[in-house]
Amino acid sequence: MFDLGYGPQPGAWPDISNVGRVDALLLSHGHRDHAGGSKLREQLGDPPVYASEIVCRMLATDIQKIALPLCGIAEVLGIRTTTGRSGHAPGGIWIHLAIGGGLLYMGDNCSESLIYASDPPPPAEVAIVDASYGVYDTPLAHVQEEFDRLFDAGPVLLPIPPAGRGPEIALHLLRKRRQMPAVDDALRESLTKLATVDSECLKTGIAGGLARLAAEAPNIETADGIVLAGVADASSGMARTLVERWEDEPAPAIVFTGYVPRETPAERLIKSGRATYRRWNVHPLLSHNRALVSRVGARTVLPAFGDAQRYRNSWADAFRPARIVVSGTVEW
Repeated sequence: MFDLGYGPQPGAWPDISNVGRVDALLLSHGHRDHAGGSKLREQLGDPPVYASEIVCRMLATDIQKIALPLCGIAEVLGIRTTTGRSGHAPGGIWIHLAIGGGLLYMGDNCSESLIYASDPPPPAEVAIVDASYGVYDTPLAHVQEEFDRLFDAGPVLLPIPPAGRGPEIALHLLRKRRQMPAVDDALRESLTKLATVDSECLKTGIAGGLARLAAEAPNIETADGIVLAGVADASSGMARTLVERWEDEPAPAIVFTGYVPRETPAERLIKSGRATYRRWNVHPLLSHNRALVSRVGARTVLPAFGDAQRYRNSWADAFRPARIVVSGTVEW
């Protein structure tokens, strides 16, 4: 099994009652929607969990964990397994199994990340790609320009995932030589780990900037300037505290930057008009997925995590001559 997550909607546990016994659970990264359902593994026969060393450190101590390299070759149940950094999160990897003509699972990935390294995967006849963004194709460089205008407009609170786009936005602000953002404890801890024990997942030359942010970014005391706080949907953490404090105030602006789950403060605030939404890219664009499929020579593509009903025809056009499969058994 690839990944076993929870959410992102509150209370959204996956139904695995008909899956049966699983011999190995392979995790692409440690975010809740990919690894947060690990407590359900007893229903699968309590399989060992394979993940990068960084992700293994995030998991509960009672789980049988086997570390995979961030970029290298290992063996899972006698199958040659190649991994590489996915550019999405601390310890995030894509996974390639040497079965048939090759099976590639990209998990969540991004080639535009400012901080996380991304390694090219080997050829694969079947590719499971991250289609979270459907047919969205606006480059991060353009997105950054929109955010710069937002930052120029006045104080703003950005609820962020501390181990995801949070460090990226903080580094962008540092590079632009703006006033350092105020950060919460969760983001400061993430910045510290990325600059030290988790630095293997970073691009070259990034650790120093993250270390500076961890050491010098101010604590959150007022609504002035740019404030970064977890969690991303403001359902918990310092973001929830700040949203409750400032919801009825005219400032700062509140901007959500990622997926907005139902029945969360993020959804409520956006619907009321108190907050707005602006995407900061952390998943691949359609053009990036098309290039990936061509590069690895995939003949069958499984677009994962996106709205298959809405985008199926567009995906079929984008990935042709490869066929796409959105449900059922895949044979090759």
